[in-house]
Amino acid sequence: MVVRRHSVFFSLFLLLCSVACLFSFLAASDRKVTVEKCEKLGFPVLLIETDKNKPVSRKDKYVKASYVLGEFSGRCKIRGRGNSTWKTTFTQKKPYLLKLDEPRGLAGFPAARKWVLMANAADRSMLRNYYAEHLAHTVWNRMPWNPSSRFITLFINGKYQGLYGLTEKVDIAENRIEFAQAQGRAEGFLAEIDSHGGRPYSFQGIDNLNFHIRQPESSAENYVRWSQKIIEIERALYSDSYREADGWKKHFDEASLVDWYLLAEYSKNYDAKFYNSVFMVYDYGPEKLFMGPAWDHDIAFGNTAKSSSPGSKGYTSLLSDSAWTFMFRFFDPSANSTAAKDEEGFLINQDYWYNRLFGDICFVQLVKDRYRETRPALEASISWLEEQGNMLTQAAELNDSVWHILGSPMWPRAPGYRERKTYASEVSYLTDWCRKRMLWLDTVFLDS
Repeated sequence: MVVRRHSVFFSLFLLLCSVACLFSFLAASDRKVTVEKCEKLGFPVLLIETDKNKPVSRKDKYVKASYVLGEFSGRCKIRGRGNSTWKTTFTQKKPYLLKLDEPRGLAGFPAARKWVLMANAADRSMLRNYYAEHLAHTVWNRMPWNPSSRFITLFINGKYQGLYGLTEKVDIAENRIEFAQAQGRAEGFLAEIDSHGGRPYSFQGIDNLNFHIRQPESSAENYVRWSQKIIEIERALYSDSYREADGWKKHFDEASLVDWYLLAEYSKNYDAKFYNSVFMVYDYGPEKLFMGPAWDHDIAFGNTAKSSSPGSKGYTSLLSDSAWTFMFRFFDPSANSTAAKDEEGFLINQDYWYNRLFGDICFVQLVKDRYRETRPALEASISWLEEQGNMLTQAAELNDSVWHILGSPMWPRAPGYRERKTYASEVSYLTDWCRKRMLWLDTVFLDS
């Protein structure tokens, strides 16, 4: 009896040891990835060593560190960044903000101090932000400035963190957002529509949108003056004479307004539905509001299960069905899905500013003309996207050996995610979605 009891205890002990060893192996799997192995994949390796090996565990406090990236090295600070990707448990791979002590032109970019280390943890292809940046530079490229990324491999304190995007930060700074000279000085501000708080200055527009003045840091007087400028523009947009010369055309830069819309609509970017990360720049030189920079496309291009974000409270249904059929002869809005995950249907122009703008046939014609002009470049961009996926395969598979995102129930759960257990299948899903989306846009912008 005693021997049997000991045997049971011993079996339980072995089972617990096996489980402990398994968790230990999984936890240590990232340490098996060496710098030498990553260098063979052809992507730059960024090495960050924090002082006294302190962990980077907060987004409100920098940790002092040193860095090495190719020919560049020096001192820096690093902290967490992001909203849902930082504070929630569904993404274990975290994004960071890197602040160099001296401006450096990392990875061939113009010199700057602040850089985003984009984890792309919510995107199993890790290509959506990268692709959107490509479109903003080569297809719909009339926003005054848009960030670019380079893929790198990140190590912090000798530990492999995975494949990251080294991304130019949205910033009012030299080589980034700059303003035109007017009356001997350059003045302007960066604003954002975003559902999150904690910004330097926040206010609500006349349609209850949450605006934030992001930069520059300034006086309370200037913040109020800049917020009043946004409200003045909204009043002109929602006025009865908004189609006239003193309406939206007086206040907006037409080119950026059209190109930002086409990128947001083509990608069916859930956040761009005037919900999160909708950036705009007011420049007192030309006295115009420019849309952009384009940002935050990780749950765009079909990478969501959501239908749509909440609609406009004050200006819903600005366009009647008869107006839609007048502007798009074969389009029935009630028969087309606006779900962000679907390849068909409008999303961005269903309410808020772009719904109002689509009530002006002149704006609609600008959109149609620009889409027709850029259609060849858009088609070529999908082939480019496939090529990037092929180049990324080995590095992406190595990343997944640590983070295990392929085929997992990790948010967001785009349709069919359980069946897509390889990186190639995720790239195929993305490119197939983009082709179908382009063909649907053809039916409304080319054939009507």
